[in-house]
Amino acid sequence: MNYLKFFDEVESIEMKEPLSKILGLKSSMLTYSYFDCVKLAGHSCPTVAGAYLLTLCSLKNLYKKEIPVRGDIEVKIRDSKSVGTTGVVSNVISYITGAKEEDGFKGLGGNYARNDKLSFDNDIDAEVELVRNDSGDSVRANYNLSKISLPPLDTSIFKKITQQEANESEIELFGSQWQERVRSILLDYGCRAIELKT
Repeated sequence: MNYLKFFDEVESIEMKEPLSKILGLKSSMLTYSYFDCVKLAGHSCPTVAGAYLLTLCSLKNLYKKEIPVRGDIEVKIRDSKSVGTTGVVSNVISYITGAKEEDGFKGLGGNYARNDKLSFDNDIDAEVELVRNDSGDSVRANYNLSKISLPPLDTSIFKKITQQEANESEIELFGSQWQERVRSILLDYGCRAIELKT
């Protein structure tokens, strides 16, 4: 997969993963990068960038100076999973936090379970809500690009791409413009693209 240099400049997310050490790894610490989420989704786009920022900024607000504990976080999504980009966003958040629906890990003797910690169609006044299982503290968050000025994008090329009429040079130009938008979201704006409510 094409690795872009700006990926290295995006702040990573450190998580404690209790199961890692219990099940034989040397450490309970895991690091998630934006590139990890690109590999999960198969591409880099404003939606994947927004989902990453939603998770990063919400966890920083929820845990302050503590390291978040993977698997100990409930994730509530406002919309149905079939609406718009909700599925992409929830996949990224689930990947980092460990929260899953009923198909998630059931735990060891009732501990460390990750199932039933991801839900959709919630009556909340934000796109997502993250809740700490240990304290009950929560944070709600929206990904909002309405106040952001993004680099230009040649929409005429995009139309040609969707109609499979674009040539290689046009595809390359569009891709570079697309990734410049992603870079701007992640590095020029970062958590300023996220509205947090506590």
